[in-house]
Amino acid sequence: MRRPAAIALCVIVSIIVFAMLVHPGRESGELEATLHREEHLIGRSLEGSPIIAHQFGDGSDTALLVIASIHGSEPAGTPVSEALMEWVEQNPSALGDQTLLVVPNANPDGIARRARFNQNSVDLNRNFPAENRVASKRFGKSALSEPEARALFDLIGKFQPAAIVSIHQPLACVDYDGPAAELAAAMSAACDLPVKRLGSRPGSLGAYFGETLGRPIITLELPRYSKDPAGAYLGTLTAAVRHLYRTSSN
Repeated sequence: MRRPAAIALCVIVSIIVFAMLVHPGRESGELEATLHREEHLIGRSLEGSPIIAHQFGDGSDTALLVIASIHGSEPAGTPVSEALMEWVEQNPSALGDQTLLVVPNANPDGIARRARFNQNSVDLNRNFPAENRVASKRFGKSALSEPEARALFDLIGKFQPAAIVSIHQPLACVDYDGPAAELAAAMSAACDLPVKRLGSRPGSLGAYFGETLGRPIITLELPRYSKDPAGAYLGTLTAAVRHLYRTSSN
């Protein structure tokens, strides 16, 4: 082999090895792909903190919306959803031509105080316009009375996700509403959490999206305590992404 050709071959091999080292999380056989990423300011909390939706992909169909920490006293979903965002960046072809949305902190004021409710002492997951909603001081005097709930409601209306995963604690199961049995089974198979129907709560996101709109929604109930929730349950979310991608491809 001529010396210039040998040098060129060495350079190519070096580039390939460097790329593998820079992207250690990329799965075997994963092809490099350009991933569209965008941040949307979908609203602000009562205290003025931004509520951000992270968009991955720009396909015409939004396969999945992941929401974490709508209850500020249930914070484990935030690191799990952030781990999902990192995984998608490393494995962009997993989305195919679809879009993923992630809201890692749906209740900034509650997270800051480690409190279930928002600054108005309203349970945001009882503030959606579901048919079974009950008006009260704790649930809000009217549907969507709270800016945090309105932000999620408007996001759903704009992107029309095929499915939602809302991450909670501490009941340690995969609950679902609407036609989500297959998605729940796929997610349960990827972790140690059983599928368990808990029933839709009045005015909850599950009741609104799953029962009122008749669309699939998972309430992923993580355990109360976990040393590494991202390490333990990232695979549960990636299983949801893969399941929805396979379903849309059929």
